[in-house]
Amino acid sequence: MRSIFIFKKKVTIIIFCVLAILGILIYFAVPYFSVKHDKELEVSLNKLVKEEDINTINIGDLITYDWQKAYMFHPYTEEADMKDVLGLKFHDPVGMALRDDIELFVVVKDDNTFEYAKIQLGYGYLSMDEEYLTPENDLVEITQP
Repeated sequence: MRSIFIFKKKVTIIIFCVLAILGILIYFAVPYFSVKHDKELEVSLNKLVKEEDINTINIGDLITYDWQKAYMFHPYTEEADMKDVLGLKFHDPVGMALRDDIELFVVVKDDNTFEYAKIQLGYGYLSMDEEYLTPENDLVEITQP
């Protein structure tokens, strides 16, 4: 009788530990799955930045999904600074703190997930008048080097 009690206690402890480990893994894994690479937007933006006769872009014309806001992060931006702006769910997918060759364009979708595009700096720079873009205010200026 006593051995059954000890066995049940061990099983309960094992189940609790497994659930705790799974909870911790899920907590740290969720940010990695909430950030997706929008390759179509990246190609379109980089193509337009290379064009010398284009000075502005309406970002809303290039984004093919419902979105709330869009942000631009410049080289050497720390992940902690991005999280301050975007929220704790964000995970820096490209290591911006160590990059000087790209700007990171991050779109916050209506479901609070993120899409990003890397903008190569060799052809031009994107600048915004506001801290972030919205579907109603989506104009970005291109500055050629």
